[in-house]
Amino acid sequence: MLVLCGCSHLSSADNEPPATAPSTVNDSADTVRAIWITYYELHDFIKNSSEQQFRTKIDKAFHELSEMGFNTVTLHVRPYGDAFYRSDYFPSSAYCFDKQGADMPYDPLQIMCEIASQYQLKTEAWINPYRISSQDDIDELCDENPAKIWYNDDKTKSNVYIFENGIYYNPASEDVIKLIANGVRELAENYPLAAIHFDDYFYPTTDVAIDEKEFEAYKKEGGTLPLADWRRENINTMLQAVYQTVKKANSSMRFGISPAANMDNDYEKLYADVKKWMKNEGYADYICPQVYFGFLNLYQPFMFTVKKWMNLCDKDLYIGLPLYKAGQPDKYAAKDEEQRINEFVTHDNILARQITYLSKLPQIKGFYVFSYSCLNDETCKKETENMLKTMQDIYRN
Repeated sequence: MLVLCGCSHLSSADNEPPATAPSTVNDSADTVRAIWITYYELHDFIKNSSEQQFRTKIDKAFHELSEMGFNTVTLHVRPYGDAFYRSDYFPSSAYCFDKQGADMPYDPLQIMCEIASQYQLKTEAWINPYRISSQDDIDELCDENPAKIWYNDDKTKSNVYIFENGIYYNPASEDVIKLIANGVRELAENYPLAAIHFDDYFYPTTDVAIDEKEFEAYKKEGGTLPLADWRRENINTMLQAVYQTVKKANSSMRFGISPAANMDNDYEKLYADVKKWMKNEGYADYICPQVYFGFLNLYQPFMFTVKKWMNLCDKDLYIGLPLYKAGQPDKYAAKDEEQRINEFVTHDNILARQITYLSKLPQIKGFYVFSYSCLNDETCKKETENMLKTMQDIYRN
């Protein structure tokens, strides 16, 4: 999710790209160097693969990632209210074994956890808590999908809402919060994960109609918060429930959130009060904003944006990096300034310089790269080579 915002009075220090990686070695084993592996990338591993073929593919991929210098794989195991693992609450993913709700001949997440451990890679389970579908046809969901079951019952219909660009669970529903928490619990109890990881999908719309029934009930019971604040509290309540569930199931497991980098948009459009999560206990162990910007971005230049998050975050702070932008124009970087728009075209060491910069900031505990398939994309080839060389120079063991 990429959103523009105005940033004024930026000093040269906030904008100036750093030099290439230093020759000094940082041997910090605690620095997180993660790669996001999306549901469609997992699908490429699974499609037409027997269990042994899947194992072979994942073994090769995880060995290569370890050799590259990554130490964490963040696996997109619940993208659309369906699962890449055996779940008591959610059907198997449509991107897993041909169709949603299909029988699972093997458990992809179990296998990935097993193989990751052989290469000293930590595994995180990446979840979209509210998103059910990018289509608006409830009948496309399998019959066992809890969203379809709820929607077809007048008593629970409002737990789910449909609008032009998708189907989502209603954050105002207590049933939904319980479902999300139960789904997290089974992951925390059944898999050797380092963390549960949420990304930036919270409220998908500001439409007042989607939770009108619940908001009216809230006001009748004496509630005084305006709609926007009430919606933020719905998200806060869900996150607190998830955090408590994770810690109860496995006290050593972490819970993290990767919000969009524009805090104002998070707050106003997604009803995500990230400042509250960063300053208070009980919401998350770490925050990883998606700082998908170059150094020359007019609205949110990389260094300025990182510092803004640093100044507000009391949690472990990681930074999400945009390998997917390598070699391509970035229309979000400016209105008509070609130098800014083409920064990822004219430079092939942006992520290398970003990682160098982050390595010099003790408050930044690591980074996440989006995403796995870009590592072998010809458009990203030179950027990837420079990024990996810098990682090895800085974090060589």
